[in-house]
Parts: sequence; structure tokens; C-alpha cells
Amino acid sequence: MSAHHQPKLRRTFSGTRISRVFLPDELIMEVLSFLSVKYLMRFKCVCKSWKTIISDPTFVKLHLKISARNKHLALFSILFRHSSYFSIAGFSLCRLLKNKSINLANKPNFRLKDVYGFLYPVGSCNGLLCLFGYFSINNYEETLLYLWNPATRTLSDKILFLRQYELTNEVRVFSFGDKVWRNIQSFPMVPVFHTHSLHESSIKHGVHVNGTLNWLGIQSEFHNEHQIDWKHISNDKFVIISLDLSTEAYCQLLPPRGFDKVSCVQPTLVVLLDSLCLSHDFNGTDFIIWQMKEFGVQESWIRLLKISYWSLTKLPYDHRLSLFPLCLYENNDTLILAWRGKKDNIIPILYNLRNSRVKKSRLTYEIEWVLTKDYVESLVSTS
Repeated sequence: MSAHHQPKLRRTFSGTRISRVFLPDELIMEVLSFLSVKYLMRFKCVCKSWKTIISDPTFVKLHLKISARNKHLALFSILFRHSSYFSIAGFSLCRLLKNKSINLANKPNFRLKDVYGFLYPVGSCNGLLCLFGYFSINNYEETLLYLWNPATRTLSDKILFLRQYELTNEVRVFSFGDKVWRNIQSFPMVPVFHTHSLHESSIKHGVHVNGTLNWLGIQSEFHNEHQIDWKHISNDKFVIISLDLSTEAYCQLLPPRGFDKVSCVQPTLVVLLDSLCLSHDFNGTDFIIWQMKEFGVQESWIRLLKISYWSLTKLPYDHRLSLFPLCLYENNDTLILAWRGKKDNIIPILYNLRNSRVKKSRLTYEIEWVLTKDYVESLVSTS
């Protein structure tokens, strides 16, 4: 045993000698890995050895692995939607389901200095949120990205890229190592970027699963989505385009075989329970979600659930637009969906898969529910 870890003796008031206990770094690391980021940031100040442990990349990976068991939702405040101020708060799903009166802070919890425009989250991975925005500075407009860790409240340097006024199939990748953009193979077909039922930013970006980004695409003669005549698009025209981030190569995945009817409400790709899922309207009466149990394996598609609109909303069809799945909480089989109500406000719906019970949440409407992201707390750096 090293001198650092040898037990030392001290004398109590009664005169009895007891040993002072020293724990090996490996055990300390394991215990600390179960704590929240909030406490770990404080414990960095306890002593130099703890700061070293908590900052170690091995510990960061261990903590992320354990933290992934406790899913969170990052909730975006609509109050700061069009401002350089913004508020994103993370809540555990368990806490959300138990407490129906959670509100975001009235004050923003972050501000981008000397920037005027709007900002919103477009993706989440390993505890980091990708923030996208258009900004005007001295009558000059630019488009940029940030990576933000809500748990550590750290922000990356801004990532600039050119504003594209025309839709193109050009694809570029940003490398954090050398801080440059580079072109890769162009997108192979027309991507489905917009939805006519919920906020367009809710599904315009690829969904991340298993080291890939995935989009719905359409095999057609159209050059961009604005030319598409949705009334004449059949189900066999849809395909899932998957970009492998390690090889930067594309492959095409087919929708499930039961995806046999397309309505005027466009289908949506989401990630639920870490699996690629496809949700869509069926015949104006039901909402269906398919799950690809094994990513990339066509035969692994299963119908995860089929819910009647009447059981969810108690409204006739002409008052409904599409639902958007936000998160599926595995521990108690609760699906959280966003639904646009009569007054165009987005309402979160809690649907219990066990008993088919529906609750319209009383959570504040100041949350931009279609921008809600599934994420886990982590110590992953934004740089």
C-alpha cells in the first residue's frame, strides 16, 4: 500500500485509538460516478485529487454510462424564443411525471453576449445540445451553431457557416479538431424537411441513433421539397437516408411494410428508447409508431403502438393535426407527445401504454414543446 493510502492513527477524547480510513481512487471514482453533475462540479473544490478524478476522461465516460439510465428532457422556454437570451432547463422524466406544475425560470439561464437574433436546439447527444440560430449584427446576418452543456452550463465557441437561401443537396461536416468545414458526398435525394402540422424545426433535422444521422427522403423527380405534390406521393416513394458519421457514407433504409397508407399529414422520424422510430397518421383515425428494434435490419421493424385519436384528444378529426412523439419513459410505459390544441397552443399529452390512460399535462404552456429534446446529464466538454 502506498504511503498516500496508509491508514493513520488519531486519538479520540476517550483516549481510544481509531484508524482514519483512506479509500483507493478506483473506489472513489465509482462512488462519485453515481452523483449528479451539479454536485460533481462542487466536489471539484473539495481537494486536488477529486478534481483530477472528476476531470479525467475515463471518469467522464463512466459517469455518462451511468447517467444514461436516468433520462431527462431539455425544455426550451418560448418566452426567449426570439432573443439572444434563452432558457433551457433539464428535468428527469420521473420528476416530470410526478409533478405536473413544473415551470421554467422567469429569467433566462443563459445569454449570448452582444448577439441579437434567435436560437433553438436542433439535436442532443451525450449530454450536449446543438443550438442553431440566425443572428443579425450591424445589419449583417449570419447562421451559426453552438454546443451547450446545460448541466455544466458551458458553451462552445460559435461555429459559423454560410447562409443558404436556396435548398441544395450539399452536405458539409465540421471538424472540432481543425475548426474547418469540409464537403462530403451530396445528399442522394430530396429530404423531407417540413411539417404542416407542428413547428417546422421539430423534424427538419436528422435524428441521431447508433452513430448515424437519419432523414426521411422521397424518391422522385423533384429537385427540392417545394415542388412536391403531396397529394400524389405514394408510400413506396418514402425512404430513410442514413449517414454513418464514422465512414461518412450513406445507406438507404426502407420504412416498415405496414406503412402502407400516406395521408396529408407527413410521417415523422424520432428516436424512442434509443431506437429509430417512424410515426404517422393512419386513415385519419389512428396514430401509429413503428420501432426498428435492431438498427439497419429491415426485418426488425415492429409496430410499437397504435392509438386512436379519439382516446387521445376526444376531438373530431377536423380539430386535429399530427402528434409528435417526444419521449417514451420505459420504467412506467409512459409516452409523452406534443399535440396542437384548438387555439394553436402545443399541449403535452401523457399516454400510459399499460392501461391506455391519457392525461393532458398541466405543465406550463411557456415551454416550446416541439423543441423538447431527450438528453442525459453529463460532464462531456463542449470544446
